[in-house]
Amino acid sequence: MFDIGFLEVFLVLIIALLVIGPERMPEVARKIGRLTGRIRRFINSVKQDAQVQDTLKDFKESVNFEEQQQQINQINNQLQSGLDFNQDLKLDELQRPSFGSETQTKEPPRSQFNQAPPQPKIKDVAKTADTTQQDEQKPVAQIPSDTK
Repeated sequence: MFDIGFLEVFLVLIIALLVIGPERMPEVARKIGRLTGRIRRFINSVKQDAQVQDTLKDFKESVNFEEQQQQINQINNQLQSGLDFNQDLKLDELQRPSFGSETQTKEPPRSQFNQAPPQPKIKDVAKTADTTQQDEQKPVAQIPSDTK
């Protein structure tokens, strides 16, 4: 970088020793070392930032966001058209299950899977009340106790 030889560096150190003095020379050397370390770290961070910026630029150029966005929109349109049930579905052809009612249509069943199961018959409430009263009136059998 700089065209400085050993003789020039040795000459600068001798002049600095005479100007600064031997007591303050170690302190000045430490400060110069810290300053050069900070400058090197700053230069390295700038280089890394430049490399990151170049990498991002290359990445943006390699990925065509407009093309990707067009593909996403195309897939979205296909999904929307595939999920549109109003065109394919005819509501007049659909029938509600009757769940065993007497007003069922007389069409033959097409499959066992599109029929509702028959509803269970409910017993008359009055009959069940009578049977529970009769059960209450029956004498309870007594168990003989073993007494010695």
